[in-house]
Amino acid sequence: MAPKKWWTSKEEEALKAGVKEYKAGNWKDILKDPRFASILANRTNIDLKDKWRNLNGGGCVSAGRRKASTSRPPDKRIVPKYKYKTMI
Repeated sequence: MAPKKWWTSKEEEALKAGVKEYKAGNWKDILKDPRFASILANRTNIDLKDKWRNLNGGGCVSAGRRKASTSRPPDKRIVPKYKYKTMI
């Protein structure tokens, strides 16, 4: 496993600018853009995706959407109107 590469503030700024230009999800386009290519040269499209998700609270990849609530819906079990008698 490769050692962890910490993100610099310059890389984060380039990622944010790239997402503003190309929208989230177009990671390869961001990496190909000459304005961001030199800054993000040591990053892959997966690195960009993961960092963007972490910058936005760990929810969905695209900006503006948040993770759905994790609360469970009310329990809707079917309760029989009568009970079966067990045979002894």
